[in-house]
Amino acid sequence: MKQQIYILSALVAVLFLAGCRSSSELKQKEKEEQESSRIIHEFMAAPVAEELTASLSININGAKVSGQLRMRQGRSIQISASVLGLMEMARVEFLPDMVVIMDRFHNLYTVCHYAEIPYRNELGLDFNVVQAFVWNRIFSPGNPSESDAIYHLNVEKADADGNRLIKDLECGYTFVTDGKDRLYAVSKSGNGYSFRIDYSDFNAVLKNWNYPLELSAAISVSGSNNKVSVKMSSVSTDKKNWPDRTQVTRRMKQVSLDELLENLNL
Repeated sequence: MKQQIYILSALVAVLFLAGCRSSSELKQKEKEEQESSRIIHEFMAAPVAEELTASLSININGAKVSGQLRMRQGRSIQISASVLGLMEMARVEFLPDMVVIMDRFHNLYTVCHYAEIPYRNELGLDFNVVQAFVWNRIFSPGNPSESDAIYHLNVEKADADGNRLIKDLECGYTFVTDGKDRLYAVSKSGNGYSFRIDYSDFNAVLKNWNYPLELSAAISVSGSNNKVSVKMSSVSTDKKNWPDRTQVTRRMKQVSLDELLENLNL
């Protein structure tokens, strides 16, 4: 009888310990899921600024030009390049439904859809993706809302320095964040190509919002390497009066994307 009592007591103890362990593991899993949701929300949430403008110093494969950046969330991204800061030579405008590129030196312009942009298929480019690149946000191509994207994003545990990897399981992007909740790298690679953006020189352009004033991007496709680095200055988040889309003049001729890129030596 005593032996049966001992056995029963042992079984109860084992079940109790197993229950405690299961409860502890469940709490830990819930804690990790909550942290993952917080991280995804933190980096997918719209920046506190609705608008941002800046002066640019641009280096494209060793060629240096100055320029301007103007952005409005969900509406427009405009990047212009000029010579000696005086004459605008080129401008690209990313709009929700199209891309407009202007060659002011040759009075040419093109209007195209995102599907026509080089490397579009490899990178899953659309307005939301381009906007995320420039606003320093994470994304999941084809899943613009946080509720849709959360099922495709996997947040790995932080390392000893607080760095984390966030992987898009559907399209293959990898985002790297640091212990200060800053996104400092985005990368993607596949058959014959690799793409990476690095962000640095984070500054508080608004209270509680740090924005990177330096950006470098590199893409390698079938042995062809292209690099662009950008340094920003005179950053402002004040709302200003500028059109979302620049009107082309009558002197400008519409051409194909390939012809315009050839004239710009791109």
